[in-house]
Amino acid sequence: MKFLKSIIALLLLPALFAAGHFLCRVIWLHAGQWEKIPWTNLGSFAIGFSAMTCVYFTLPRWNWLYVFGHESTHALAVLMSGGRVSEFKVSSGGGHVATDKMSAWIALSPYIVPFYPLMVGLLWFVARWIWPAPLATWEWAFIMFWGLCWAFHLCFTASLLKTDQPDFASQGYFFSIVVILLCNLLIVGVLLWIWLEPGSWRQGGRELWGCFSQSYLFCAGQLRQLYKLAFSSLSCIVISFD
Repeated sequence: MKFLKSIIALLLLPALFAAGHFLCRVIWLHAGQWEKIPWTNLGSFAIGFSAMTCVYFTLPRWNWLYVFGHESTHALAVLMSGGRVSEFKVSSGGGHVATDKMSAWIALSPYIVPFYPLMVGLLWFVARWIWPAPLATWEWAFIMFWGLCWAFHLCFTASLLKTDQPDFASQGYFFSIVVILLCNLLIVGVLLWIWLEPGSWRQGGRELWGCFSQSYLFCAGQLRQLYKLAFSSLSCIVISFD
């Protein structure tokens, strides 16, 4: 099974490049529209993100808080997959979720789904829907706190990529790393498109599809050239023996 997942990971490498290309395209398309950049929100996000990054590298880490979000994501993935959670443990040293179901989605969900940014974003969305006028003036504070949550998620997720995680071992390290990087790049790229709005949703879909199709067409072309080269070399060897 791990061998098959390694093959899948190889097939996903062009998609990984395409996701990174799409992220660059989002930034490039917006570069010529400086007047539309939400500088206040961008600055607030950067302050929150930078502050949490400094806290992560300089102060004692809140491992138990991350572990709670990590294991909660496992549990939610289990429930979404129709499974049952029979045990849920959280401590500063680690956590554990016992379940009757396991899959790549369940194992890798904490490294893909940003638990705290997602929860905070949903709470803000509901609060803005209920009290739109009073909370509109505090949007900068939410964006700052959201940046803090994103830094918290990304710093801890990045730190786990270089450790011997059972989640990675169960799915294969190569497959796990490729899927995690691919999904995170896609999430960041899509969120940036929604936030910066360099074009319509339809244009964003076309840009994303274009990046993926170009990536796979390029790889197909390279494989075709490699096949022709190998066939040509083999023909020369056969002729020389004759």
